[in-house]
Amino acid sequence: MFLDIYLGNEANYKLTYELFDNRVAERLWHRFQTLDLEFVSRTQFYNFGESEDDVQSKLTESITHIKRLLPDQFKDHIDDLNTLHVNFPDLVKDTHGELRHWLSMFNYHLHHIEDLKANANTRFLFSTQDDGEPLHTDDYTLFTPTKLTNHLYMNYPHVGKHTMELWYDQDKHIPAEHIVPTSILKNDLLAWFSNDQFTNANKTITAIKRWCVQAKVPLPYDISDPRLAIGYIPLGKLTHDPDLDAVRRNKYIHSVVAR
Repeated sequence: MFLDIYLGNEANYKLTYELFDNRVAERLWHRFQTLDLEFVSRTQFYNFGESEDDVQSKLTESITHIKRLLPDQFKDHIDDLNTLHVNFPDLVKDTHGELRHWLSMFNYHLHHIEDLKANANTRFLFSTQDDGEPLHTDDYTLFTPTKLTNHLYMNYPHVGKHTMELWYDQDKHIPAEHIVPTSILKNDLLAWFSNDQFTNANKTITAIKRWCVQAKVPLPYDISDPRLAIGYIPLGKLTHDPDLDAVRRNKYIHSVVAR
């Protein structure tokens, strides 16, 4: 099973991933083959040469549109920005069309700026407009905090925060309803190009669970429940060395072909 991800407005560059032999990878491959999936986000590329000024200008653009669409709720005060960020999961789930787009772009660009300041991990991700399908019980054994260079993962498919993200952000004050562990299989992908991360998976999972208990995070399941879905599901690996300059020049998801 292979996935070809074409980048650029005219499919200028192709990344080919050979998928792993697991049920989730097989189901996603089949869904790409059989469903006409509409892409929701095509331009979420992190750390391919963007500066903070580049991303800040895009953040400002999204704020301008949100102020236009929500004139009574969104002003210029910094507290409005903070409130919008904190309440993003509640706001976006009840919106559609243009407002949903600009709220999503606000969230994306804000996280991009934070990432440039703190991590600068090179990756891209995209989501599709479908409801997905429930994960099977055995699928939860596939989750891992480890990310490996040139590997492909199923991206977080919900609006909210997953367990590992809480620990990574040290977010002790999140409302319980915003904690949404992964529970569906969906054709949302994360392509990782940075160095290997959290390669000692067991040690990382132990640290995450210990922090959640100590911080009294209002998790929806017991700390030992596999439905906490810590990390991501690995789907495959590139069959070739990527040309990162070509990716940088073509930061747009054109199409995905399952073959």
